[in-house]
Amino acid sequence: MLARTLAPFMQKHLSDAANIVIVNKPGASGAIANSYVQRAPKDGYTVAMVNTPPMNFMPLVQSTPYNPDQFALIGRVVSDPTLLVVRDDSPYTSLKDLVAAVKAKPESVSIGQNGLGSNGGVALNVLMLESGASFTEVPYTGTGQSKIALMGQHVDMIFASHTAVPNPAGEQTKLRILAQFVQDRAPMLPDVPTAKEEGFDVVVPSDRGLAVDKGVPADMRNKLQTALEAALKDPGFLDSAKAFSAIIAYKDGQAWQKDIDAAKPSLTRLAAELKRSGRLPAQ
Repeated sequence: MLARTLAPFMQKHLSDAANIVIVNKPGASGAIANSYVQRAPKDGYTVAMVNTPPMNFMPLVQSTPYNPDQFALIGRVVSDPTLLVVRDDSPYTSLKDLVAAVKAKPESVSIGQNGLGSNGGVALNVLMLESGASFTEVPYTGTGQSKIALMGQHVDMIFASHTAVPNPAGEQTKLRILAQFVQDRAPMLPDVPTAKEEGFDVVVPSDRGLAVDKGVPADMRNKLQTALEAALKDPGFLDSAKAFSAIIAYKDGQAWQKDIDAAKPSLTRLAAELKRSGRLPAQ
């Protein structure tokens, strides 16, 4: 949806002759799409909409047909806060209290997440590693499924992106955000503490943006970055992208790469622990 909303404005700011076609390549936590782009001709005419953390975490835990280091990032488009969401009647009022309760009684709290490489899956596992608390991990194939499970009291809480729960109190079963797993409080969530504020260094936003293979010439990459930046400021795009307005967070490719590099030690440590403990799924 984001790519389709952005495409006409990228076209507008690239050239009158530009014609962007969206090609869906779902599956394998983005590996199919990523490898498709890296195998394409290095002319800048095939661009990936990439998603972190899956793009840079999955190669740490399994063999993937693409190399994240072979991507040249064009720019981040959105940064979607990762949230820990509970029902409004939950007895837990802070992440610190939750961790203390689970450390006193391991695996007494169940948390739903959308798979090992998802932002929720990574956030949960890093939280367990950082805090020493052992939660009962319940994987789902999508946020819709996990939200239904939460509302139906099949799990105690879930990890979800902000776009999945933009109005927690307005859900059919009222929900509440316990913590957000970002560097600083998101502007739309000024009253929700970050995990870092609660004493746990867990920063795992769901970032999405554009990338090409590093073999694409620098001048073409610069043209794409200039067009992306202009498109994201275009009044027409901002009007069309109201569903994403809260999470639009442009960073140029170099700045976004610095964020990814900063997250790598934590992800590498997590991958090593998952391998050591035998918790990785069968290959």
